[in-house]
Amino acid sequence: MQRLRAILVVAVAAVLAAGCASPPSPDGVPYVPTTGAPTVAGDQPAVLAVLVADVNRTLEELDRNVASAATELGSTGLSGAGADTVLARLAASSPHLADAVTIKPDGRIAAARPEEFAGIVGSPAGDQALVRAGIEGGGPVMSGVFRAVEGFDAVSLSHPVRGPDGAILGLVSVLVEPELLFADRVDRAVSGTTLAAWAMTPDGLVLYDADPGRIGRNVVTDPAYEGYPEFVATAERIGAEPAGSGSYTIAPPGGAAVKQEVAWATAGLHGAAWRVVVVRAG
Repeated sequence: MQRLRAILVVAVAAVLAAGCASPPSPDGVPYVPTTGAPTVAGDQPAVLAVLVADVNRTLEELDRNVASAATELGSTGLSGAGADTVLARLAASSPHLADAVTIKPDGRIAAARPEEFAGIVGSPAGDQALVRAGIEGGGPVMSGVFRAVEGFDAVSLSHPVRGPDGAILGLVSVLVEPELLFADRVDRAVSGTTLAAWAMTPDGLVLYDADPGRIGRNVVTDPAYEGYPEFVATAERIGAEPAGSGSYTIAPPGGAAVKQEVAWATAGLHGAAWRVVVVRAG
């Protein structure tokens, strides 16, 4: 166990020194930037602003599509051929969506598209607290990360479906995969620069990183970071403050100390917040 902990600590140091702020992959593969060469220094605040605006614009577009589907479902009902058509179109409206479903007031799924997810009909929706919030609150809701009934971690975005008399019939909900949403936007924002970017929830859970093996780990509580108090303190600040900047020094065992500068801001929707972080190695 001690040997494993030592390996993890060394791997974390290498990753942080390379400009990536999230935990190492289980196989210890170091961080490799996905963008091409040659690189330039890049304007960190400008890149951050562009990236946050791009993410917010995408979330707002998804929100409009879900709201439009909710209006249509008010006429078709939560299930049946008409509902299936609406859900299929909604699910196909963005490459960042896994599926689209309708949910009855009892929390069970009434219809689902694409067709390969039809088997989840009748199952309880993965986040029952979200269902209650949508039904009782009567407004749109964006969840935190949760394990969906479909079998993977995702974020849901839902709108209430109202019948002709205004009564809430249930919800229409899409599953958003943050990793996919961030991937091309980060590459587009940092391409050709020496900058790197990642994203986390305010409690430290990594939503996106260039290495998929680091997604889903917590940069505040992961034991591999116990030897790097400056970095953990910065990560805690990122979680606590909607926007800011800072720096920390990483000294890999047997290696030279590396100073990194970070700037972050918040993207999100309907009260859900995602911290977007841009890193420059000094």
